[in-house]
Amino acid sequence: MAESTKLVYHYDMERTSYTSSIISVIPVSELPAPDQGLVPANSDIEHAVVTDSTIFYVQGGGQPSDIGVITSPVQSPSMFEVKSVRHPASGSQVLHLGRFAPTGTPGFNPGQGVEQAIDARTRTLHSRLHTAGHVMSLAIHALIREGVLPPLKESKASHYPDAAWVMFEGLIEGKHKNAIQAKTDEFVRSASPVRIHWWSMEDLREKCAGVTDDFKLPEGEEFGRVVEMEGLGSYPCGGTHVKDCSLVGSIVVKKISRSKGVSRVSYTVE
Repeated sequence: MAESTKLVYHYDMERTSYTSSIISVIPVSELPAPDQGLVPANSDIEHAVVTDSTIFYVQGGGQPSDIGVITSPVQSPSMFEVKSVRHPASGSQVLHLGRFAPTGTPGFNPGQGVEQAIDARTRTLHSRLHTAGHVMSLAIHALIREGVLPPLKESKASHYPDAAWVMFEGLIEGKHKNAIQAKTDEFVRSASPVRIHWWSMEDLREKCAGVTDDFKLPEGEEFGRVVEMEGLGSYPCGGTHVKDCSLVGSIVVKKISRSKGVSRVSYTVE
């Protein structure tokens, strides 16, 4: 079985640079067809770089991937511009998709040590947005328990810049927007620590919000990664987050949309 890529950010979300080793460098044209489909048409992405471990967040869970560069201390000025990071259709070797710059400079060799550096500003924004989505959702759950909102079932979420929202099965009337904003503001002001745990499926289903009926752990895994907003609630989550709820900044509840028995609450951070 091919060596898996270790996801360093699962254990250390503060790190912005990291040394790893090259497993392979693959031209996009030589990737399996499903993986070629990860590259947008007319993109300047030319290669996929696979490393033994990565600091780059892999797109998924409603969060976009990190961007940044991979450089070699022995092949300067060559560097690999990472434009997207994706899981392959098959296997567990993460694909860092991008291009070598300047064009025509040498690539990397298997076994070679390289330095990964993510765009810290982009990571921080994504972490704020992802944490903010959980905070607002937990505020909605609190309002359900208080009887302000009717019973609802959380279904899915997006934490992308300019497309951030959480979705619930059930109807949330527009008149509740101010109550959601007020409870969300309260949770942000709490500055509750954000902690990462690894829980069994039993604990995860018992203690976490947002666990859908079809939720399951990756094949071969006994414990799932959980993000806890201390005192507020927890979610099964592989994403990156800020250290405490106040660090999301201001969460603005933008709009409540309703369609076919489902409510979508959109938000942004300031």
